[in-house]
Amino acid sequence: MVFRLLDEEFGVEIANVKEIVRLPAITPIPRSPGYVAGICNLRGNVLPVIDTRIRFSLNTPESTDHTRLLVVETGGVQTSLIVDSVREVMRMQDIQEEPPPAVCRGIDRQFLSGVVKVDDGERLILKLNLDEVLLAETEAGSSRSETSARQEAAASFDEEVMDTEELLVSFKVAGDEYAFDIDKVSEIINITEITAVPNVPAYVKGLFTIRNHLLPIIDLRELLGLPGLLSERYAVIDNAAQSHREWVENLRYMIEAGTHFTGTLNPKETPFGLWLEAYKTSGLEIEAVIKRLKKSRWDLYDAASQALQKREISKSAAISFFNETVPPLLQIVIGIMGELKTAMEQHVLGDQRALVVRSDSMTIGYLVDWVDEVIRVPKSVIDETPFMASSERKEIRAVAKLDKGERLIMIMDESALVSRETARLLSEKLRKEDKERGESGDTSADKKSLAQQSMAEEQLVTFTVNKEEYGIRIMQVQEINRLSEITYVPRAPYFVDGMTNLRGSIIPVISIRKLFALENRETDDRTRIIIVDIGGNKTGLRVDQVNEVLRLEKRDIVKTPNIVITGSANRYMEGVCKINGGKRMVVLLNVEKILDEDELRKLSEIMNNPGAESKHIAEPAPAEENISAEPEQEIKETKPDTEASEGDKPGKKKLEIAE
Repeated sequence: MVFRLLDEEFGVEIANVKEIVRLPAITPIPRSPGYVAGICNLRGNVLPVIDTRIRFSLNTPESTDHTRLLVVETGGVQTSLIVDSVREVMRMQDIQEEPPPAVCRGIDRQFLSGVVKVDDGERLILKLNLDEVLLAETEAGSSRSETSARQEAAASFDEEVMDTEELLVSFKVAGDEYAFDIDKVSEIINITEITAVPNVPAYVKGLFTIRNHLLPIIDLRELLGLPGLLSERYAVIDNAAQSHREWVENLRYMIEAGTHFTGTLNPKETPFGLWLEAYKTSGLEIEAVIKRLKKSRWDLYDAASQALQKREISKSAAISFFNETVPPLLQIVIGIMGELKTAMEQHVLGDQRALVVRSDSMTIGYLVDWVDEVIRVPKSVIDETPFMASSERKEIRAVAKLDKGERLIMIMDESALVSRETARLLSEKLRKEDKERGESGDTSADKKSLAQQSMAEEQLVTFTVNKEEYGIRIMQVQEINRLSEITYVPRAPYFVDGMTNLRGSIIPVISIRKLFALENRETDDRTRIIIVDIGGNKTGLRVDQVNEVLRLEKRDIVKTPNIVITGSANRYMEGVCKINGGKRMVVLLNVEKILDEDELRKLSEIMNNPGAESKHIAEPAPAEENISAEPEQEIKETKPDTEASEGDKPGKKKLEIAE
């Protein structure tokens, strides 16, 4: 098989060639050998991609329509080579092949097994030695190092700490904060469509199918006797519309009377403006309407400001300008508010989450407004619910008092939320639906329970760095925080941004971009800190953005190709996750191995002696959440600075946000 690189022709034995394809999407792998372009998915197989130009120390221009991927196999291992173009399949006689010269136009002799002369020597084809081209060194020695011993010790479960703390999943309902014990929460899902069922209490919204299992969905607002989410938001918008009308009439009176206008001229400072800025949505349709509404309100307030300025010069000119501009702009704002209500009605489920909670009798999905965080709370700040504040059913079992009592989290008793009668009724509905689905053939041959399915699955926290996606097993993640203030540390390792204060504990912050030798970039409101344990030290990993908590089959995780983890490089790469049939690939990282022994030693040194000549180098994160335009659901992180709290710990519970 003959192919071209620049002006040179190369050949490989046809027996080693498996196929030739156009250049697919390639996922770069940081800190891999320079000649490894990354990995690709080829019909379910994850292959390393070798940039042969770099491997042979040649110039590397952009790929063209002729660029191809040559899939080869040697030693039972498949690899792919990027080539400029494929020329032909050629038969040759042994007599045409000669040993490679000592020097062959800059290409190392070791990469060649011979030179084939064609057309009476007018054409030379360099025959590749694939074993040398694809050589991947293995790590020498298998002795247990001090570093690995520390890492294993750090991964062990600290029972003493857990005896004094509770792990909770906190969420918002009608502006108040509640929580379930994480042991009772199996996952967090996004509900797309609910199938209504008759003759059930109003708070039972219906059934939702998750991995071929029916799950009853209960609206926690209605269960607790609180106003519905839509009606609450409608009330805010309707009140805002009325306030805007009154504000315009007040402005008209001030201009006509010539008195001083006392209202605000900054739309962000109004109660509705503050509500809009704080509004969280994952729906692109709602986000688009909100953006238009913000712009129209700015136009309205700007016109009002101009009218007041004209009033200082001419009353008649001000009144004329007001009548021509302000009322029409007001009608535009009111109209968009109506569009916002319609968009919310159509996409309200997209903004809510359902916590899948197990009780003694059954598993139920509870609809909540928003999931906040996974939080570790000391038992010393948890009190039983005061008797006078308890309901007859006692669904609030305790109250956690954080931030010196300024933040209260009501911890729910999942066994007390649904009455026995409702649980019996729901069980009957589920059995009936399962029977009907079985009779109609609308069921899966896989009869495993949700819990059994979970045993064959992995859950990862996925994040993006330099437009590439990585994942960490959720048991290795303790918290996810917004970027707070970072303090520079003199003489720190190149990969350390500095130190940050996490509720009184000083932890180092590692820049994944720097660690992976990628170009640095300014932080923004998507930047996150993932709190993990490295070598026994709580450490923050700075990433471009956190995407989601992903559940996938263990069989969809393939071993990292050997050539990508040559020597000690990329020792932290556990594998490659194939999602959506391989259309999306996530590189699985083991954070316990992300630093080598020397890097871990340097990290420990700055932990023990951070230095006195420190200065601040990062500003606090912006308050406004930037909504992703991607379809995946974002993880909801802890609040910045002192409001952030710890999350999961190795050996504890798995948690998921599913699409």
